[in-house]
Amino acid sequence: MPRYIRPEQPFTLDGVTMTRHPERAVRVNRIAAALSVLGVTTLLGALTALITTTIHLVLTRTRDWHELLDWWHPAMTSLALFPMALYAWRFNRIKVAWHFRGYHLGAEELYLRTGLLTRKLTVLAYARIQEVKVITGPIQRRYELATVTISTAAGSDAITDVDPQTAQRLRDRLTELARERRLPV
Repeated sequence: MPRYIRPEQPFTLDGVTMTRHPERAVRVNRIAAALSVLGVTTLLGALTALITTTIHLVLTRTRDWHELLDWWHPAMTSLALFPMALYAWRFNRIKVAWHFRGYHLGAEELYLRTGLLTRKLTVLAYARIQEVKVITGPIQRRYELATVTISTAAGSDAITDVDPQTAQRLRDRLTELARERRLPV
């Protein structure tokens, strides 16, 4: 990993090694990015076609569709280049961001680290955990991955893209730790 993108304080913990997610999680995130870029492309394509058609009809006051196709050419070309550039940027960033994701089960807290551009270190006290769920989507099932969602009164956080067996063990361990450390009511 290049020197300038290493995790630094306060996003590292002294003497603690964060558990990394499997390498195949990068592929799943790239597929998710491709699907989101495809959705953006479809939305922009429909919006561009509507706007250019409206502008053409207002300016020319004609319904000659051959002229409209000439009008569409520059708009559609720019529409195709934008999503390609967006996906190329996301594609490379996903691999680098994988190095910043991790989790650690501490003595009293769960530590979650995410982010490349906007870095985040979350500390969840076991006593505050209310619910732990294991969720798998269709792409995650294909690549044998799962997401562990941890809910507290303040919101929810997730350990994404871990092995299903690890997800089950995490769910059981977090539930056990939450039960042990639950505050008396």
